[in-house]
Amino acid sequence: MSSRPHCVRTLALLVFAVLGPAVPLSAGFLGFGAPKEADVNVVVDLTDAGRKIVPPTKEKPAFYYPVLAGYRESGSLVAGEKNPPSTPVAKLLAKALAAQHYYVMGTKTPPPTIILVFHWGYMNPQIDDTGDDENPQQIFWNQKEMLALVAGNTVKNVGAFGSDRDDILQNIRDDRYFVIVSAYDFDSAKEKKKVLLWQAKMSTPSNRVSLAEVIPAMITAGGPRFGRETRLPESVTAPLAKEGKVEVGTAVVVPDAADKTKQPEPAKK
Repeated sequence: MSSRPHCVRTLALLVFAVLGPAVPLSAGFLGFGAPKEADVNVVVDLTDAGRKIVPPTKEKPAFYYPVLAGYRESGSLVAGEKNPPSTPVAKLLAKALAAQHYYVMGTKTPPPTIILVFHWGYMNPQIDDTGDDENPQQIFWNQKEMLALVAGNTVKNVGAFGSDRDDILQNIRDDRYFVIVSAYDFDSAKEKKKVLLWQAKMSTPSNRVSLAEVIPAMITAGGPRFGRETRLPESVTAPLAKEGKVEVGTAVVVPDAADKTKQPEPAKK
């Protein structure tokens, strides 16, 4: 009997010890609102370790272990905000990643080289007025966090003046929905070390849409940029899903490079 399933279980336990539990990618549905477009802010940060890795290609794909960190709230709370179901979000991310040659690990694939952690939710600015009419002042309590979401490491490339700076200063004052994909080195995780390689942050103002209907637009906007550093924040216009319910297709894994005659098979639940 092959020892591969046992190896997968062992690797999963090691990942659990470092980054927490993973949620399996199973079938699911997600409802969307009326057709619209969303202006999505995309920023991808690479670490020094991440810059040493060549982005995957069709000939040399990358395999990853998925971890669904799930829904997060930050900043001023919003009454009635709903967390979209995790399964459809995971499948949308898997589809976008597969288009960039990142594939979910399986029992018949090479071992993973990265761990991809997914979380989504909203981050709202916390700003208090502390002055008076003659001397207005404000305290921006979570400015650092909002700036990290909207601009990340690209802040160092933004001048003291100009439209790029103005856009960032405006965006960090907006209530925002986000999707974040964080890539960690898998071998380091086996040694119980967290080595971040890259992080993709997609966000959009939340004033006219719901999180459920805008998540596909954020993933669509960010997908082609996964693992590729952005010099400045990029604004991408992406359509929201059409009204009605959309079934997300099954995530697939590709076979070993030595056996390219077989068709990809669904990832096991």
